[in-house]
Amino acid sequence: MMIVKAECGIRFRLREPKSKLPTPIICIIEYDGKPVIKIPTGVKVYPSKWNASSEKPIGGLKGLQKEDYDLITDRIAKIKGEVNTQYKDYTNQFDRYPDKTAFKASVVRALSGKEEEDDPLMKDLSFINFISLQIKRSESGVRVKLSGNGAGQAFTKGTISDYRVGLNFLKTYIDDRKLSTLDFDDVTLEFYWDLQDYVYNERKLSLNYFGKLIKNIKAFMREAQEMGYHSNEAYKSRRFLKPQEETDAIYLNVEQLKKIEELNLSEIPYLENARDLFLIGCWTGLRFQDYSQLTAKAKIEGNFIHIKTTKTGASVAIPLLPTVRKIIKKYEDSEKGILPHAITNQKLNEYIKVVAEKAKLNQSINISIPVAGKRKTINQPLHSLITTHSARRSFATNMYRHFNLPPITIMKVTGHKSESVFLKYIRMTPEENAQSILDAVNKIHNADKVKAKRALKKIGGDHG
Repeated sequence: MMIVKAECGIRFRLREPKSKLPTPIICIIEYDGKPVIKIPTGVKVYPSKWNASSEKPIGGLKGLQKEDYDLITDRIAKIKGEVNTQYKDYTNQFDRYPDKTAFKASVVRALSGKEEEDDPLMKDLSFINFISLQIKRSESGVRVKLSGNGAGQAFTKGTISDYRVGLNFLKTYIDDRKLSTLDFDDVTLEFYWDLQDYVYNERKLSLNYFGKLIKNIKAFMREAQEMGYHSNEAYKSRRFLKPQEETDAIYLNVEQLKKIEELNLSEIPYLENARDLFLIGCWTGLRFQDYSQLTAKAKIEGNFIHIKTTKTGASVAIPLLPTVRKIIKKYEDSEKGILPHAITNQKLNEYIKVVAEKAKLNQSINISIPVAGKRKTINQPLHSLITTHSARRSFATNMYRHFNLPPITIMKVTGHKSESVFLKYIRMTPEENAQSILDAVNKIHNADKVKAKRALKKIGGDHG
């Protein structure tokens, strides 16, 4: 009589261990010590970043970025857990090894989310239920990004949170309109216009809020159509557009940043930490979700910070500028750690306004903002308008205006795809652009005049 072992062997191997490119990680299942089933994990790794003895990716300073390391180890843990659970359930019930083909199909089906066929949302798959289902798939890692530098990677918590906010808003809209649900065929131009009226006139929200909502509606409708759930193409109409309006976001120039940097906040540690965190953003050009997590996500080597950005998945190299060097040294010397500790976006938004007020950044600013689909001009002190995103905009604007770097150089750090988008981002007006050209030409022209005068003076001296 065959003795069935209580546990199966689970190994993780590289498909091409000598490859110089990322190679797939394969899960190998063993019955009684013999490999019998191969299951694709859906993730790849550079062989140089893989520890064959521990069957795990290499992390830390010489290994993968934390985000990639976590993605692979989480996937391995999920597969191992699923295989173990199904194997034990089967052997406990039948006291024999599972059929290899059926076992593989069952595990793959569970890992790919096919068990969702039993999900109550699938039994009544309206558009609103489809969005809920896609959010669940995003949270479990089944739904991944399909394009860009982050293709194949899981959606970030921030993106999933945005999805949930949009879903809850649509559910409120359904309740307020006394609808039973929102079906795929309900997404028409009439729906678009009614939702627009609801956002602007009833909820008094901004044009950009409506634009973000429409962007996600179009994305989910497109996914559902590609998956064969509907044939409604109203969302593709030119009139079903995603509006977007620029806000008058502010930036801090080099002198204003200096005032913030020179503040003595040693008696108020939480403000000092917030100030230093903000300044790192101002002198690296990173988004908040990246500059607030540098210790965990980045590698500092020599004169550069290497980091894989959260939003786009792009790997960038950022120069260690003097202010950031000074902050790093301060924290190293004080044994607080290499960098300021992370705080939430909301807290930094709150604290940096207090810091800026202490730095006397109180000049009055006229700013135009979109409210309920219209523009409204307000007058506020500068310090009250500073947010976490002001750091990134300050970097881009100062590099261009103060340090006269070409857009293409700055874009390598900020990740902007085109010069026109970059110039719009730093709010470069046509007059300012023309002035920069005039200044550059005048600088060369004046230098040529000085050279000519020196040459004439030398000639006169020689004849004398």
